[in-house]
Amino acid sequence: MPFTFGSSAVFWILSLLCIDSLQFISGFLSPLSFPQQTSMSPPQLEDPATALDHSIPPPRRSKRLRDDLLQKQASQREEETGDKTPLVTAGLLADIQYAPVPDGYSYSGTPRYYQNSLQVARLAAAHFERDQMDLLLNLGDIVDGKCQSIETHGGTIPNGDKDNAESIGAQCVNHVLEALQEYQNGVVLHSYGNHCLYNLDRPNLQQKLGIPFVQESCGDWVGYYSHLVKTKHDDDVNVRFIVLDSYDICLLRQVTSQKRQRAVQLLKEKNGDNFAKGLENSPEGLQGLAKRYVAFNGGVDERQLTWMQETLEQARQNQEMCIILSHQPIMPGSTNPICLVWNYTKVLELLRSYRDVVAASFSGHKGGYRRDEKSGIHFRVVEAVLENPHPHATYATLAVHRHKLELTGFGNCESATYELDHLELSPQKKPQEAKDVHNATVAGSSKTV
Repeated sequence: MPFTFGSSAVFWILSLLCIDSLQFISGFLSPLSFPQQTSMSPPQLEDPATALDHSIPPPRRSKRLRDDLLQKQASQREEETGDKTPLVTAGLLADIQYAPVPDGYSYSGTPRYYQNSLQVARLAAAHFERDQMDLLLNLGDIVDGKCQSIETHGGTIPNGDKDNAESIGAQCVNHVLEALQEYQNGVVLHSYGNHCLYNLDRPNLQQKLGIPFVQESCGDWVGYYSHLVKTKHDDDVNVRFIVLDSYDICLLRQVTSQKRQRAVQLLKEKNGDNFAKGLENSPEGLQGLAKRYVAFNGGVDERQLTWMQETLEQARQNQEMCIILSHQPIMPGSTNPICLVWNYTKVLELLRSYRDVVAASFSGHKGGYRRDEKSGIHFRVVEAVLENPHPHATYATLAVHRHKLELTGFGNCESATYELDHLELSPQKKPQEAKDVHNATVAGSSKTV
């Protein structure tokens, strides 16, 4: 029986032809698809392990087109605002925590590479010197608490250190400072952390790190200060770095210290069960943000808060951009709750009231990022040097521009660009001679370069 075309056969043939045509047209137009406009807000931090995975396939063309568009927009904005040259550049290091002991783990099980951190400090400092960074910013914990018991932790005391009159902890600090001497171009601003206090008291930290500790009338030493960097052109804003003492109130003081007694009372109130068992560093049984009430954290006293307010008010009058530095993080969501400053709410409230001049906060302790929705201030917790094995070297460089901050990460440190659209600075209001502030403040000090 011969084959004949019925009406149904004709319908199916035409349908197939239409589908093939649509597929052809779709394939032809696909490379010309227009990318969607994306937000210019700071990127959320990725998992560092994913960021370093070179097996990830290259981006699709649409993503490359979008990235090219955003780069062109950024370049155009730089041309319009004259924002190409940074006001200030700095190298960033957090949680070096050097100790001459075998690699180990943190309380939470995170691997730690104690001896590699010394080599990273030297390599980073050499990089900062080579690139002529204006500052080196150390965010605390320059050595680890294990320096106090090296042999107990399977380590060997370095040659020459046994016969030294200084403590082993002090000598370990010397080794890190020697590594950091690769950087000579500018000033080194140190903040101190709990591991620093495990090895040295505050007067010795002042001698080693140059932190301008001041003894209050109660007898306790405090170490917070600010540092002004004057920009080269009159039509640019100056940049003030404000270094907080997040261990103002803490357990790591003399037994007779009034501030220590306040810390004991607070821990008994907030973490009493663990404190009574001698487990004051444990957050077990605590929920959410209450996990911060552990002994390796601390708080900011009222006198320091007053100094902060005076410093920020003067910065507002002088139209200075402010960058906050501390060992402990301040912003919930930027880090694990166990790492936050005890009274972070008071510090955060104060910073929010000066959102027009405070660009960002950088801290150590435990890495992460969050932008405060209420103020626009960026809170970046820089990844730790000691949490990466050889040959990885984790650190960052920071370029401070008039309208953005560019953080370039190395090793496991995530790069990011932070827009400063919340600031309300007017360079034309900058005084002819920016003055140092709070030289006569009861606690704290300021320096100018």
